[in-house]
Amino acid sequence: MSEALLGPVVGATLLAPHLKFASHSYQSGMGYTLIREEVVTQALCDLWGAPKLLNNPIHILAAANGDAWLRIVEDRTCAATTPLKTQGWMALEVNVADVDVIRAEIDTTVFKVIGEPAYLQISDAIKAMQVIGPCDEVSYITQIDKPVPPFELPMTKARTGSLFIPVLCTQNRDVSLAFYEALNQVTGIKFDTKVTVLKNAWGIDIEHQYPVATLQLGGNCLFEIDQVPDAQPSVLNAGSLPSGIAMITCMVDDIAFAAKQLNLPVSQIQNAYYPSSQVMLVKGPSGELIELVERPAV
Repeated sequence: MSEALLGPVVGATLLAPHLKFASHSYQSGMGYTLIREEVVTQALCDLWGAPKLLNNPIHILAAANGDAWLRIVEDRTCAATTPLKTQGWMALEVNVADVDVIRAEIDTTVFKVIGEPAYLQISDAIKAMQVIGPCDEVSYITQIDKPVPPFELPMTKARTGSLFIPVLCTQNRDVSLAFYEALNQVTGIKFDTKVTVLKNAWGIDIEHQYPVATLQLGGNCLFEIDQVPDAQPSVLNAGSLPSGIAMITCMVDDIAFAAKQLNLPVSQIQNAYYPSSQVMLVKGPSGELIELVERPAV
């Protein structure tokens, strides 16, 4: 069992030029449920350093397993981003019971399929497909058939389930891994492997092996870190959040330890998306944003 300070992953926030379209796409195309509508409060603006978003609408959506992990924030003037070509949070790996069912039923006019269902090079127990969604976010839709040691990964019987692996794009795997190892107090695993969606996006030889790392988190979650040397900086929006996958939210066992380590303040925010009221925003080595939320006592 992992001794990680980080985890589980709470969810991801997407920045949408058209909130209702993006929200409806997940409801009709993936079977998500809209469970709450709210607006960006002053407290959230202050936490995010995003004054332009004050009073902008937010949708919180739950997957079929009931986990309300997807938060979509509207910014009608946000710039477009190029999937798989920018640093920061590159993809969201989401658990499903049967990836072939999703492939047969998904609305391909909204979710562009960039990788057909296939078992991964690293394991014949993991079958995944890849899509680009309505906010230029990439999702890895993943079926896990059995345990995959040494990784601690979730399995689900629900049509769609939780976000369990945020995938980070970086120009330097070792620097990014060291940053999160220090926060997590657990050593990651480094290896080279084929990443077909990256190979296709960049037009690189099919046999190319990417430097990759994984870092085990609590709650059967991981961070994956992919080194892409030519990736450009994430697309920023003045007074707002980064385009596409704007941020990841993750629980932390000791937020005071993290705050001291990073020399960052902790905010007190009452919001149903967060499992507790103590939250801090961290910027990682590749410009990625991650909210750390104090893990509630059991």
